[in-house]
Amino acid sequence: MTDEPIVAEPEGQGPLWPPRATAAMDELLEMVWPETGLQTGSRVSLRPKDALGEDDTIELDIDFVTLTLSPLEFIQLASFLRMSVDGLLERHPGLQRAVVNAFDIRE
Repeated sequence: MTDEPIVAEPEGQGPLWPPRATAAMDELLEMVWPETGLQTGSRVSLRPKDALGEDDTIELDIDFVTLTLSPLEFIQLASFLRMSVDGLLERHPGLQRAVVNAFDIRE
């Protein structure tokens, strides 16, 4: 008898345990924000140029949390965040300095 958990396998799919190996990932960006110490990073499935598909993944790391999203989900999340930032800056324009500081870090 083994100590491994017994996991039911959906018809037509391989074993769920142990976890399947994931595709190689390519780092898009990694940053630590100096004002807050927030650690952020993003990686995408390693593919030739313009060959990313909906079965591929994009990993978004925010401190100790990792979100694994499809390319479309990642774009939708980024759009939502952009609209949220725009709304926040409309209500509190004094935060615009944080946007300027973000671009200073990239250079």
